[in-house]
Amino acid sequence: MSKLDRKRKRVIYTILAIAIGNTLVTAAPWLEIEIIKKMLLTFANVVMFIIVWDAYFDEQLSQKNNFLILQDLFAVTCLSVITTFILSKGITKMIGQLMTVLGTLGLGLAGAISGLITAIIGVIWASYCDDLYRNSAS
Repeated sequence: MSKLDRKRKRVIYTILAIAIGNTLVTAAPWLEIEIIKKMLLTFANVVMFIIVWDAYFDEQLSQKNNFLILQDLFAVTCLSVITTFILSKGITKMIGQLMTVLGTLGLGLAGAISGLITAIIGVIWASYCDDLYRNSAS
């Protein structure tokens, strides 16, 4: 198995784990702790972005100084927080609408949609990192 295949496999497992976790957190029937759910979703997505980035560029980190490493992590973290904030606002609004129409079944549907959106965002980010890695390796 090539080095790139191992990286891709690690990334796929990471994205699946985070997407399943976000599905379960969103579908949890505790509407009173919505702020905690948002914090968990944000943290999970930030971790997903950083792990995917690290999977592709971990060996290049040893060649960088500490400031450049922190700069990369800061950029990745900002991007993931902004993306997650926008998604969580949309999902929260969607949950409210689904709850009025479907009742508690709406939580399950919202959880599935949240997991799917997380997976899509993860795949887009992984594709970007994969392309960047292949082009920088050439």
